[in-house]
Amino acid sequence: MKRKTRICALLMTLLLGIGTLSGCGSKPQESNTPGTTPEGDSTPVTDGGGEADTPDISKEVTLTMYLIGDRPVDNDEVFAKINEKLKAEINAVIDVKFMSWGEYEQKYPLIFASGEDWDIIYTADWCFYNAQATKQGFWEITQEALETYAPMTAETIYPEAWEQAKVNGQVFMLPMNYKEITSYVYMARGDLMDKYDIASVASLDEAEAYMDAIVANESTLIPLDVGSDYDKLFVFDRMWEKANWESQEKVNSIGTWQAMGSVSELDDTALVKGNYDQAEFQGVIERLKDWKDRGFWSKNAVVNTQNNTESFQAGKSALALCNVNTAKSIYAQMSEEHPEWDVRVFDAQEGVPPVLNSYLANGMSIFSKSKNPERALMALDYLRNDVEINNLFCYGIEGKHWEASGDNTLVSLPDSANYAYDGNCNWGVRNDASWRVVEGGIPGLEALNDLWRESARSKRYQTFVFDDTNVKNEIAAITEIFNTDYKLLGLGFTDDPAGDIAKLKEKMVTAGADTVYSEMQKQAQEFLSASGN
Repeated sequence: MKRKTRICALLMTLLLGIGTLSGCGSKPQESNTPGTTPEGDSTPVTDGGGEADTPDISKEVTLTMYLIGDRPVDNDEVFAKINEKLKAEINAVIDVKFMSWGEYEQKYPLIFASGEDWDIIYTADWCFYNAQATKQGFWEITQEALETYAPMTAETIYPEAWEQAKVNGQVFMLPMNYKEITSYVYMARGDLMDKYDIASVASLDEAEAYMDAIVANESTLIPLDVGSDYDKLFVFDRMWEKANWESQEKVNSIGTWQAMGSVSELDDTALVKGNYDQAEFQGVIERLKDWKDRGFWSKNAVVNTQNNTESFQAGKSALALCNVNTAKSIYAQMSEEHPEWDVRVFDAQEGVPPVLNSYLANGMSIFSKSKNPERALMALDYLRNDVEINNLFCYGIEGKHWEASGDNTLVSLPDSANYAYDGNCNWGVRNDASWRVVEGGIPGLEALNDLWRESARSKRYQTFVFDDTNVKNEIAAITEIFNTDYKLLGLGFTDDPAGDIAKLKEKMVTAGADTVYSEMQKQAQEFLSASGN
């Protein structure tokens, strides 16, 4: 089968910008972008100037791709179908490996130095993108390479997404082509709410009252079973965001999140401090200690490797806290498997505007030492833009895991438990042109979406990318502190909040945090000057 561009789909995407594109039956054709020639010339693309030729795909290659999370039961079956089409289109197949939520923070940096032969990896502004880009861990994606090996992406990528991905003027990621709002929700057991006369769980105070009832009456349940690296700081984040949004300073995090730096959005000098030096920090830690002491999560939370939604699904806990996309992916399944629980979903934003994410919130990159970076880029082009392949990656097998119920909607089928909707770390290839939402999902979600869309905002430093080249050693040292002392405080494991915060600060200063924050402030000032922000 010859490789051609889906020209119908691309033109409609450019004209419409939204919606699911179906009904264009043509196979991909070569695009007229610079760096490509009419199909039929199999001469390999050269790295020199002048007119490039069609990519040479005569040799079959296996591309190793790393994703984050737990491997879905039906992952191999889904990728067998993806690989069948990739083999026909670009003579390549993908071998998928996973890093669990409990290990990715430690394992992610190590695989770059392991000597292992691999090709593609999930990345994001919160998941090592800048750190690896500045360490030459990723292969640079030039405009010429994009047009030659990923013509569908070259035609459809949001220009602002391409600009956001630049680190020192170079691009090392294909960001998601999806306009995303991050908002958080509580998932509660309606049967238990009714049993203990709890009307709502839509605030920290209401969640507290609900969990108090669980502690007092349901000895076999953990109220909120937080624990894995993925969600160790979820409760802290909700409290921290609320406290700072309601403060006069409007403090927000900045730079590498493991560095624990923050800045007032109202401060034009961009003075960066450690979170431990911000006015609201101690009050948040004191409330977390109170919740921990009242038994709202397990005493083993520090070593618990199961995230709180998994525990909720398994019937081990009474409350879950997660982003709305996670809730959408499991709500239908839980309602099917445990209708007696009467699962209810509540807005957990509590007046804090949800974040209009940068496109770097999810993306895919290519290993700088990949033996087949061009073929990897071609594979990403199909994972992002080929509707059939994208649907497989995002939702699983049509007719088994899901079925279409409209141009932009789907219905989850019983086997979706083995390949959850949007649950396979496919977020880096999300594409507004083909994205589907679950029909008949969470009651009242559309009203919540309207509310979130009206209030969503981009933070002042949303697209700020910190270059840690001058402070790599300091970043490594304070990351160790983040993974130990900071996370313990974030779960309320302290007998002396003020004293332990002081000890945290002392360790951070010794590790060089002040040097890091000074470098962040310098770059933040340059960012503000360049962006006119």
